Amino acid sequence: MARKTGKRGTVGSRAADPPNGGAGAPKTGYRNPPKHTQFQKGQSGNKKGRPKGSKNLSTLMMEAARDQVSVPIGGKMRKVSKLQASAMQLATKAAGGHGASIEKFLDWIDELERRASAAKPA
Repeated sequence: MARKTGKRGTVGSRAADPPNGGAGAPKTGYRNPPKHTQFQKGQSGNKKGRPKGSKNLSTLMMEAARDQVSVPIGGKMRKVSKLQASAMQLATKAAGGHGASIEKFLDWIDELERRASAAKPA
């Protein structure tokens, strides 16, 4: 005789049998969907899926940061990356006394120094 376990029902040999009692009947129920509703071999549920060659956000951001822009440096127009131009502009604003820029610039410097010291072998 199977023993009771509470809310889940019985534990024993009878609990694993299919409800109709057939020996060869397919098992269906919780986490066992009927075979005709399962994905066929070689097919997934997302037929279109992610297009090949699509880029994630970090790749797009790095590509945008590497784009070149013309910036006046020392009276001459120079081509620099957007990342370099942004760093120069942040440093210039910080040097001019803009409080938020000073805080952000010093935070970046602290982070870069921390990474450099962590990368050095002991």
